[in-house]
Amino acid sequence: MLKRLVVGLLKGLVLGAAIGAGIQYGLHSATGGPLLVTSGGLLGYLLAMGTSGTTGVFAGKPPWREGAWIEALLKGLVGVGIGALLYWLGSAYGAVQLPFPGVGSAAWTALPVIFLPAIAGVYGSLVELDNSDDGGAKKGSGGGKGETRGPRARVAVDDDDALGATEHAASTRPARRRI
Repeated sequence: MLKRLVVGLLKGLVLGAAIGAGIQYGLHSATGGPLLVTSGGLLGYLLAMGTSGTTGVFAGKPPWREGAWIEALLKGLVGVGIGALLYWLGSAYGAVQLPFPGVGSAAWTALPVIFLPAIAGVYGSLVELDNSDDGGAKKGSGGGKGETRGPRARVAVDDDDALGATEHAASTRPARRRI
């Protein structure tokens, strides 16, 4: 469980840092400095929702695995709502001023390179904890009650038909010879 938590946190941090750095340093403000998001503004919510949605798709079970695209899509959609919630909590109750190069002092929720990895890391760890590794049957599982082994399956036959079927099968089988 701890391994999954750390893996999910790392996946979220890497995705959030990549998206946050691309937004922060790819889109410069008019003065040539880093992009500042208005803390609690619409752009911050959109970035948080997009990043956590992306994290929901790629954390946990990979979407390219057979039958996993529906689960990845649902985790991405839930991630959109969780991202908005986490950004709202951070900007409303935890807006702490941090020194940042080139900006001076700004709220951490105004810097995409800081708040996007934090949100994606939290949601990535939640998604990875929810991930169940059901890639196949457990090794060493014996035949439990109700399991059928091999290609044969049990078929329920009516009593009247069963008597006739066994008599028919006995009459058509060749006799066994004992040596």
